[in-house]
Amino acid sequence: MTMSASNGVKSGLVTLLAALVAAGASTLCCIGPLLYLLFGISAAGLIGIPALDWLQIPMIILSVGLMARGFWRLYLSPKPICVNVVSRRVLEWLYWLSVPLVLLLITYPWVLPWILETME
Repeated sequence: MTMSASNGVKSGLVTLLAALVAAGASTLCCIGPLLYLLFGISAAGLIGIPALDWLQIPMIILSVGLMARGFWRLYLSPKPICVNVVSRRVLEWLYWLSVPLVLLLITYPWVLPWILETME
């Protein structure tokens, strides 16, 4: 295996991982109340905690940008990804499996209250 092939695969996997981490970080302002809710503790007083709220928009932009970079590297790049360790098909599957997860993490602060409201 050449060094550039290994770097191409690592770059693609690092991009996907960074997008997932950024999407998760964009939900930090709401994860505390969600955990309290999951464990049955009232979270009504914790919903208004704005400590990490300022990170939400930059992390959403970062995760969408990284997912766009991953798409570009997989499908549109003039220099194809060299794959010796993991096949291109596996990279495509990993990408398309991570897209719904990133979308779920990005949108759940807005979608979860709507779902809970409709269930009442």
